[in-house]
Amino acid sequence: MAKRFELHLEGMDAPEGLIDAGRLVEIVKSLQEIARRLGRIETDSAHTGRPNRHLDRVASLRIGLAAGSTTIIAERDVGQGALELDLSDEEAVDRRFGELIESIGADQRPDWVTDSQASTADDLVAALQRTAPKVELKIDGVSKKTFETQAIHRETWRGSTPARSEDEVTFTGRLFAVNLNTHRLQVQDDVGNQVALPKVLNDVEVGKLVGAYVRVTGAPEVDPEGRLTHINDATVELARDPLGGQQDRAKASLEEILASAPGPTLGGIAGLTDSEVAAYLEAIG
Repeated sequence: MAKRFELHLEGMDAPEGLIDAGRLVEIVKSLQEIARRLGRIETDSAHTGRPNRHLDRVASLRIGLAAGSTTIIAERDVGQGALELDLSDEEAVDRRFGELIESIGADQRPDWVTDSQASTADDLVAALQRTAPKVELKIDGVSKKTFETQAIHRETWRGSTPARSEDEVTFTGRLFAVNLNTHRLQVQDDVGNQVALPKVLNDVEVGKLVGAYVRVTGAPEVDPEGRLTHINDATVELARDPLGGQQDRAKASLEEILASAPGPTLGGIAGLTDSEVAAYLEAIG
């Protein structure tokens, strides 16, 4: 039976039962990403190439709000018709999920938490700190931890060691999305490959580079097919524009295009009246 996790947000400026939509989205996204990364480890998805539905079965969450209170409810999404029987990997994800949230409240990073998982925990910490002064965690209705969000040190959830040079990747593309509140940026190369930058080290400085070509260096993260999807703890710097700074010329009107094209001048044929032109066109069908 899937466990039920509750995060009761206390001390907010908003009335009880209400929460800013943007803050709610940040928290929910972080919770889902934590569950998904835990699920990838427990199902060994990154190495065995198991179908995505296997990962979805153990890591997809259902999210709700408790009636009359500012409590976010999260539990594993058990599909209709599924047997009320948890497999070992499902139980492991539930257990690790609860342990990780409790560890956030205790401001202690467990030894089993990878840098990738810690990065998502850091995102949740940031979201909670921007949303509520105090959080109470309940698991299956039992209070497990109450903590002050500002007492949590985000450094606890950052990489334990700097990325080794052989673990780094460099990606060049155009910076086309940025959210400095959540420390998230995104770049896209010339063939359309998009790479997310969950946590940029110099994000404040690079905010002015939106729309420019940039060079991104950091720790790569790939999907089960080996495609680069994220660059963690990235450093972003301005890169050479492949167009050399040249701008596309202004769009030409249809009249300008036709006027410069070879053939009869737009508006008539020299030496013929409009009626003669009409009769000629009618004759040739």
